[in-house]
Amino acid sequence: MEYKTKTSLVLPFNGTWKVTNGGRDSSTNNHIREDGPQNQLYAYDFRKEHVGGGKELEDYEVFGQDVLAPADGIVVQVVNGAIDVPPGERDRSVGVGNAIIIDHKNGEYSLLCHFKHNSIKVQVGDEVKQGEPIGNCGNTGNTSQPHIHFNLQDGPQMYNSKALPAQFHRIIVNGKEKQNFEPTREQEVSNP
Repeated sequence: MEYKTKTSLVLPFNGTWKVTNGGRDSSTNNHIREDGPQNQLYAYDFRKEHVGGGKELEDYEVFGQDVLAPADGIVVQVVNGAIDVPPGERDRSVGVGNAIIIDHKNGEYSLLCHFKHNSIKVQVGDEVKQGEPIGNCGNTGNTSQPHIHFNLQDGPQMYNSKALPAQFHRIIVNGKEKQNFEPTREQEVSNP
């Protein structure tokens, strides 16, 4: 799909994280599969390796870290009641876990998932600014370890919207600055 992102996006976190799913090919993005949800085709997963044994949520450096608004917009949906599950377990009954959808007022919407239980700081109708903390990274929903799931879509509904490729306006990728870039699996990324 040829698509140029209209929204000037930043990465939804501080510091350097690893892309564990990203790109437009199934070899770098597990979200791209025939039997998978079509609304997540170009989704990203961002995480860091764990310290210690990796059996406790606190073993993961990202657990509890701020999740940032990737761009200005209005919050149109919030899910905030899911409980964090231990690493390696999944709560498929609430697949997205705790989540936020932001309307960027140009036909693009950001979906961010797996927030820590009761950490979301915004409500439906709130206006958010790019880079503003909106919650904390958790391990809620269908996830095996703490991380941030991010995807861009063309509507406000999680499962009925069409996935859109998301290029980040300016990011650092493996130590080099890139513009309007779609990172892929194994790349280390940060905001400039």
